[in-house]
Amino acid sequence: MYKKINIVITGATSGIGFQTCKLLSSQEFNIIGTGSTKISCLDARKKFKRDNIKFFDCDLSDHNSIKLLSQKIESEFQTIDILVNNAGKLFIKPELDPKGIEKTFSVNYLGHYLLTRLLLKKILTSNCPRIINVSSVAHKRGILDLSQLNNTNLTAFQAYSRSKLSQILFMKILSKKLESSNITISSLHPGLIGTNLLSKNGFWGKLLTLGHKLVGKSTDSGAKNVLYNIKSENTHNMYFSNSKNEKLSNYANDINLANELWDISAKLCGLSTKLEI
Repeated sequence: MYKKINIVITGATSGIGFQTCKLLSSQEFNIIGTGSTKISCLDARKKFKRDNIKFFDCDLSDHNSIKLLSQKIESEFQTIDILVNNAGKLFIKPELDPKGIEKTFSVNYLGHYLLTRLLLKKILTSNCPRIINVSSVAHKRGILDLSQLNNTNLTAFQAYSRSKLSQILFMKILSKKLESSNITISSLHPGLIGTNLLSKNGFWGKLLTLGHKLVGKSTDSGAKNVLYNIKSENTHNMYFSNSKNEKLSNYANDINLANELWDISAKLCGLSTKLEI
């Protein structure tokens, strides 16, 4: 019997993640989508009439929530073939997560780091393992000071940019640590897309979200860029902008900084810095 590909997509209840689920739902995939709340997951599920998609709620700023998610996935699926780290938020008013880490960094990067580490053994059991980090062109403006992860004096864009830079550095160091495996790890900028990135910011967030959607491209356009990285060969350890390979800056290629980020991330997540597979 033909085995369907199991794919985990974070931030799958709206925006690019939801549209990616829609594009994949009629194909050879079992889809495990995540949303930040039970309500968002129920609403998303109602929009699909297929048995090959499930939604699980998970707060990516809460490590206990992430651990519970990984346990649910591991109990229901023997193998994870693809992980798409897509969920993202931008907080206009600075916030801290339960561990005292600035929340944009926590949701966009650190939560995905923890989820990836927890699911990695399951991913590596696949015949065609793949991890995709949905980053942003904003990473080019990112400045990563690892001693200031609790800094709430950053502007919203500064916080967002460093979180997206961190996703790319994560790709670089994880690719190096798994260089002897057959895994494909890539990152991408999906384009300027009208999503709910700013929605968790009260009245002003709703207003800015409306403006964002008016000037941004469709979520379908962004999802197709994600789909390119899901299905294309020869994307390992590469960054793509609008489905085209783009050379990274020296800063985004800094393997020493990537290694320092790995070590600090492991400590914040209560994990060993040594990757044991």
